[in-house]
Amino acid sequence: MSSSNASAPCIKLKQGRDGPIRKRHHPWIYSQAVDSVIPADSPDQLLPVQTADGAVIGWGEYSEGSLIAVRMVSFGAERPAPDWLDQRIREAKQLRDSLSIDSDAMRLVNAEGDFVPGLVADRYADTVVLSAHTRCIESSLDAVAESFAGIVPDVRVFVKRDEHFARVEKLVRPSEYLRGTGEGTAVITEGGVRMLVDFSHGQKTGFYLDQRMNRGIIARASAGKSVLNLFCYTGAVALRAVAAGATKVTSVDSSHRALEIAEESVLLNPSLGANAFEWIQGDVFSYLEEPGVYDVVVADPPPFARRRMELEGALKGYLSLFQQCLRNLSPGGFAFLFSCSGAVDRPLFQQVVSEAALKSGRRVRLIHELHADVDHPVAASHPEGEYLKGWMVHVH
Repeated sequence: MSSSNASAPCIKLKQGRDGPIRKRHHPWIYSQAVDSVIPADSPDQLLPVQTADGAVIGWGEYSEGSLIAVRMVSFGAERPAPDWLDQRIREAKQLRDSLSIDSDAMRLVNAEGDFVPGLVADRYADTVVLSAHTRCIESSLDAVAESFAGIVPDVRVFVKRDEHFARVEKLVRPSEYLRGTGEGTAVITEGGVRMLVDFSHGQKTGFYLDQRMNRGIIARASAGKSVLNLFCYTGAVALRAVAAGATKVTSVDSSHRALEIAEESVLLNPSLGANAFEWIQGDVFSYLEEPGVYDVVVADPPPFARRRMELEGALKGYLSLFQQCLRNLSPGGFAFLFSCSGAVDRPLFQQVVSEAALKSGRRVRLIHELHADVDHPVAASHPEGEYLKGWMVHVH
């Protein structure tokens, strides 16, 4: 990008590219909309965003070389207060305190959904795990840790390096404790069930908090029934289902370590009979070639499409997976089908589920649309923040 003639650090947009910021307060500015940048002296410094004629329309974090060049922190000419980050972390924590979440594990900061672009903060019992997605936030992690120390008693704070964002945003900080020490694990309680979380080595920050509400729905539908739990990860769905009275849960995942953690979590709950659990390490699609018949099937695969160019292949994958799930349900059974692919929006996902129902040859009803739990808010101006889609369906 060319440099602006102005001397002060700033981001100048191309002519006519300021509409989404002015009209919709969308928090992302893509690189093709940026005309020039005079960078700040330090990565944690916010930059004013200017129109082509020099008017300041907001302040944001600049990411050199990223497709999302700017993540907006505020809109309007006034510079955010020096303690804007601490204020928003406290506001996010206050929201969670008002939600009556039945767990000591929850998302405390959901990036743009809490107006803190680039920061994810997940609480696992006495530990808050931070994930930085921008250089601005990475440079502010010590301050973020201090903010949480002020609002969560006796908290440990751990930084989890996300390799995807580290590569895209040129982040350098390793995974490490910023406050306290430990082994990189925690035991949490959800719906009365104890579960081990490995936030040091596990996927994302170690656990899928967004599925908490859906796990409760699945558990209630599983009482007295057999369950097939595909892409089970560390077995949270299986544990909740057995606790609710499922007779047998067969869980399949390719990760040996994830299944080890699942079995350790079973041992944390001696009231749950170990014989109700079956753990299978292997490829889900291979297993589905001869899976048997179940009363409940859960399919929560990893993202099939992170980008638009991967969309066609992802849709074929979902269609094949969901057809097989529906075909292997007993009459009167329920399937819980999910997508966390950002490139697959909600209408398109429903279309795929409906097509899979048609091709399965079964009579299928869509019962309930599923979302991320309440601790994963989505900013009204940022629909891209809603990534998790799901349907509960009934098969005759």
